[in-house]
This record gives sequence, C-alpha cells and structure tokens, in this order.
Amino acid sequence: MDNPAILAGSVSVAYLQGLIEHLQRHGVAADALLAHAQLSPEALSQRDQRIAASAYLTLLGEGVRLTGDPNLGLHLGESVRPGYYGVLGYLIMSCATLADALHRQARYASLVGNLGLVVLDDEPARPDSEALVAHSWQPLLAQQQRQLSEETLAGWVSFGRWISGLDIAPTEVRFQHPAPADTSEHARIFRCPVLFEQPDNALIFPKRLLAAPLNQADAQVRGMLDAYADRLLAELNQGNSVLDRARLELARQLPEQGPDLEAIAAALALSPRTLQRRLREGGLSFSQLVDETRQQLVLHYLRDPALELAEIAFLVGFSEPGSLARAFRRWTGTSPGEYRRHLCA
Repeated sequence: MDNPAILAGSVSVAYLQGLIEHLQRHGVAADALLAHAQLSPEALSQRDQRIAASAYLTLLGEGVRLTGDPNLGLHLGESVRPGYYGVLGYLIMSCATLADALHRQARYASLVGNLGLVVLDDEPARPDSEALVAHSWQPLLAQQQRQLSEETLAGWVSFGRWISGLDIAPTEVRFQHPAPADTSEHARIFRCPVLFEQPDNALIFPKRLLAAPLNQADAQVRGMLDAYADRLLAELNQGNSVLDRARLELARQLPEQGPDLEAIAAALALSPRTLQRRLREGGLSFSQLVDETRQQLVLHYLRDPALELAEIAFLVGFSEPGSLARAFRRWTGTSPGEYRRHLCA
C-alpha cells in the first residue's frame, strides 16, 4: 500500500461534537445517537481522539432520519464554529489573508477528518469573466455523499464569511450528487447558482478575494499553531492510532491473503480480542473495517484507467470481479463501469 492518505478514514471527536450539539438542539439525545455507531458517551470527552469515518457517516444518516431534515448537511455547515475544526479552526482565524487560510485548510484538513481530499486550484478561464479559483472537495467514501458534500461546502462558506467579514456570495457552487426536489435552502445559504450532477464538489469565487485580509490575523499565534498542526499531521500520517495502523496493514494483506483478523492483530503485536476492542472504541467492527477499507481502495483504483476490474478485485482481496461488482453496487447503487464512465464524463 503506497498511498496511506487514501485510507485515512477517520474524524476528530471535536468535529463529531459539532454534529452532536446541532442534533441536541433539535431534541436528539446524544447517548441514543452514539449507540447507533456503537460509541460510548465517554468518547465525546476525548477531543484529541478520532472515530472511524463510517461511524460518523452512520450518525449523520441517523441524524437525517431522527430530525426529518433532508438538508441536515447544509444546516450543519451553516452553524459551524471554530472549535469544531479543532486546532485548524483557530489556525485559520490567525492567518493574514484568505489565501493563507485556504492553503492551510487544504494542508491540514485531515486533522479535522479525512473523509475527503481538499484542493485549491485555478478555475479554467471563462469568456467575459474575471479570474476564478475552485475550492474543491472529493469524498473518499460513497455513503451520505450528499449530506457530507453539502455540510463541507456550506461550512466553508459560513466560516469564510465569518473570518473575513465579507458577506459575499460565491460565483458558483457545484455538487456531484443529483439535485434534491427542493433547492430553496441551497439558494438561501449560497446565494449563487448551484449546479448538480457535476464532475466535482466545489466553491467557485473570484481569485482577487484570496488577498482579502482576515479580521483576527495574528502572526505570533499563527506561527505557534502552525508548528502544533505540523506535529499533529506528522503523527496522523504515521498512522499512530490502532485504527489507522489496522487499516494500512489490512490494505497490504488484502491482495496476498484476504482479510484475516489474527494476521492483522499479530502484525500490530496485539491479541485478536484486544484489536477488536480497540476497533470498537473507534466505532468499527472488523468486518466494517474490511468493508470500509475495500471501498476506499476501489474508489481510488477506479480512477486509474489502466487497471482492469479483475485486477482491482484482486488488489482488494475479492476472489473474482463479480464479488467486487456486487459490493460496489451495495456501496454506491451503481456498477464499477458506470462509476468509471461518470468519472471520465
């Protein structure tokens, strides 16, 4: 496994607290909600810990069901607070300009949660338009893509308006998922054209705004938090948690011997029972870890047109392409071939 970043499927407890607090304001009890992902209430007191990506997505989906709010992701993003982003929230606030803030946001996004990949890049030139940039986000898992994408982009807009003091709408917002029946909340929050079934999830805005100064710029605080964030990022990239180490070891072993709890535990110098307990603390069973890891790998490998489906099936430990196709339809509701064609569209 030569790219551990694509397997970093975990979320900070600080970010989880944003979801929990929002749902509590709407009458959802935290203990009952956490139980749906097999998490204990004590997990919320450990802000420096992380839970599995799939556990967060389970809670997000359950939040939609319990509140009856189909726009839960949008409303979560709209109500974002600096503390939900942990150290990254306060680091962004201390930056001198919006460009500084967005580059740090892209660099340190995984500290909040590596549910997707963040990119800040120039938007292709348009006739009769000033230079634009695209701040985009690509999810790593198929579940709850609409809610998660809308939460992410609405959070960027809300937080960006707050730290800059600029109440400016983006030029355009793009989402990969189909348009819901009612898009009035999208119009209210973004206040610009919102496009669906697009190649990416992105905020598009004038490049000149990157030079906008931020209200709480503080070079000394920024330097201190930069160093702290670098240290946290290095620890995260090293896969220091049992959850991350188990995922990476599983990815290495899948092509050779398939998923084997005892082999993974031995590689981590743990007993199988201890490994299962540590995974449960992060909101995962071993079978869920296997399923989530396979899904992330397959979504990544499908972006390489040189890889045949039979090769991808082998790389993730399936005996034949039919097993891969059935699992992929369960994850995404579509076939690997259809998904790949959409990527190339």
